Amino acid sequence: MKLIINLCLLLATCSGASAQEFTYNQGGTSAKNYYEEIPYQTINGKMFIQVELNGKKHKFLFDTGAPVAISPQLVKELNAQFLDEDTLADVNGVTDTMGVVQVNEIKLGHTKFSHIPAITLFPDFYRCWNIDGVIGSNILRNSIVSIDGARKIIILTDQLKKIKLNDSYSSELITNTSYQSNPIIKVILKDNITINLGFDTGDNEFLRISEDLVSQLPDSGVYNILAKGYGANTIGGLGLQQSAEKYLLKFPVLKVGNGVFNNVIVETNKSGTSAIGSKILKYGIVTLDFIHNKFYFNSKQQNNEVKEKQWPFVPTVINDRLSIGVVWDKYKNEVEPGQQIITIDEVDYSKVTLCDMLNRPHILAGKEAANITLKDDRGNLRKIQISKVEY
Repeated sequence: MKLIINLCLLLATCSGASAQEFTYNQGGTSAKNYYEEIPYQTINGKMFIQVELNGKKHKFLFDTGAPVAISPQLVKELNAQFLDEDTLADVNGVTDTMGVVQVNEIKLGHTKFSHIPAITLFPDFYRCWNIDGVIGSNILRNSIVSIDGARKIIILTDQLKKIKLNDSYSSELITNTSYQSNPIIKVILKDNITINLGFDTGDNEFLRISEDLVSQLPDSGVYNILAKGYGANTIGGLGLQQSAEKYLLKFPVLKVGNGVFNNVIVETNKSGTSAIGSKILKYGIVTLDFIHNKFYFNSKQQNNEVKEKQWPFVPTVINDRLSIGVVWDKYKNEVEPGQQIITIDEVDYSKVTLCDMLNRPHILAGKEAANITLKDDRGNLRKIQISKVEY
């Protein structure tokens, strides 16, 4: 089921503002033979861990698609040294310039990492989770990171022998395409077509794909277009994406590691990046071996049916109002993007906030149909009934 907010937090470096290109791949740990099992908690697919800075515990988001980040308050508290200014892009391709500072020491478990560059971009919605920062790919780049969704444990180590892995479900891990060691993995589609996707735990969906990547695929059954739509629903680190045409696609086959995923349904983004998100963790264990440039996915079962019924539109939050984000073509004469959702099955949603939506279960969870009250730009109320559609 599509989440109420398709909230993706990836922040990929674009280009340094200074004359010399800046890299986030600085600092690290001097520890040898370390092994940490770090528990994590989840809220709607987002992963949160506890880290230690200057002897104090802090809650951080765990986001492999981003560099390390710290809040303005933490910058002041740590008296963090300014390093550079950089231009970054979020998942929707929106760019902004921000400061980069150095964090002298971060402890993950008992292992210390020193002199780590961190961005100071801190979107307002981070306050919804009471976090002080983000653990990103640049601090992980010299480690082996294994994520077990069933146990909710992140293993961080430099000892390959401590993790039971099999080369039969491994593939190349690419980390040299950005200045933050953003992990890129190889995914196989129908007819053995191979594509490169980011592995982004900041995205709570299974798959995210841009129209640019789709345009590079052969038009021969590798994917099917299920519907065409219009609107905006993905919120990146720099805000809600621009309204645009979208397509609802179905990939009949998608292979990751030793897992085969059948009938994967995904909506396209006009621009931005493509990635596998944290939802894959419900199907198996992901290991990012940054040291040996290998990616592993050990699926609980070989074949996974992931097809889901779809709603005729995708809700989102616009200016702290629950609203219609994307409308699919068969419903375009019934509703319009941007209309406010007042009630769902007589439950009042007229005063919800983005924080409400990020911290509560999906508003349509467990439903096959719903009665919705809408409010248009002139303040008129209208009731409609919607049902999920199977493609």
